[in-house]
Amino acid sequence: MIPLTSKKSKSKKHKKTCLKKSKCTKCQQKCLKKCLKKCKKKSLRSYHIIQIPVPKPAGISGLPKYIYFRISNSFTDKQEQRIKTAISAVLSLWYNHHKQKWNGGTNRGISDLAACTKAYATKNPNPIWAKSSIPNAIAATNVAMNQFTQLIRDNGVGKSPPAIIDSRSSTTIYAPVGKTKRRIPLSFQINPKQLDKSELTNLKLTGSMFHAWLHRAGWRDPKTTSYFISECPMCVARNLKPKKPDVRDSSFYKFFD
Repeated sequence: MIPLTSKKSKSKKHKKTCLKKSKCTKCQQKCLKKCLKKCKKKSLRSYHIIQIPVPKPAGISGLPKYIYFRISNSFTDKQEQRIKTAISAVLSLWYNHHKQKWNGGTNRGISDLAACTKAYATKNPNPIWAKSSIPNAIAATNVAMNQFTQLIRDNGVGKSPPAIIDSRSSTTIYAPVGKTKRRIPLSFQINPKQLDKSELTNLKLTGSMFHAWLHRAGWRDPKTTSYFISECPMCVARNLKPKKPDVRDSSFYKFFD
C-alpha cells in the first residue's frame, strides 16, 4: 500500500511544478493544459459579444456588415448602450468623411471633419508607422480615416485579434497606440463611473471614443492644444463647430486618455 503521506507530498509537488511547464512531467503538462483551457472558458463567460452595423460609404469596397466586440459583463445595460452609441457615432463620422471626400466620384473633397481639424491642428500629424511626413491636418485626417477603414475591415472579417471592451477605475477611455497599420484590435478600456456622469455628454463621449480610435490607428499624445490627436477629437466633441473663446480646450481633452 502507498502511504497517505506520500500521496499528499506528490500532490504538493504537482501544484508547484505546474507553475513551471518546463519542469512538469507529461502527466502534469496535460493537467496544466486542462487547467488553462478551463480558465479560458471561465474568462470568456465574463464577456458577451456585441455587433455594430458598418455603414457603406461610396468608393470603399470589401467592408464587413458588422464590427464585433467582446464587452465585459460588468457594465450595466445603460452603460453598455452609451458605449454602443459612441461606437456607432464614430462610424457615422468615418462614413460622412468618406462621403464628403468622395464628392460625387472625384475623391478630392474636403470633409467637414478635415476642415475643422485644419483650422486648429498644426503639430504631430504623423502616426508612428508613417514612413514619410504628412504635410497638414487635412492630409492627416484623410490618412486617419483610411486607417479606420483598415481597422474596421480587419475586425469585421476576423483578421485582427478580438476587440475587448473592459472597465477601468480611472480617466475615461484608454486605448494603447497601434504600432502597425494592420491587424490591430479595436480594444479599449472605459470608466463606467464616467459613463454615469451628465458632464460626459454624448458629443464628448464620442470625441473621447474617437480619440481612443486614433490611438489604435497609430497616433499618440500629448493631449494638448494644437496637436492633431487632440484637435481632431475636439472638433468631434464640438459637433464640428468653431471654438468659442470662453470655452477652454481642457474642458474637452480632459476626457482624452
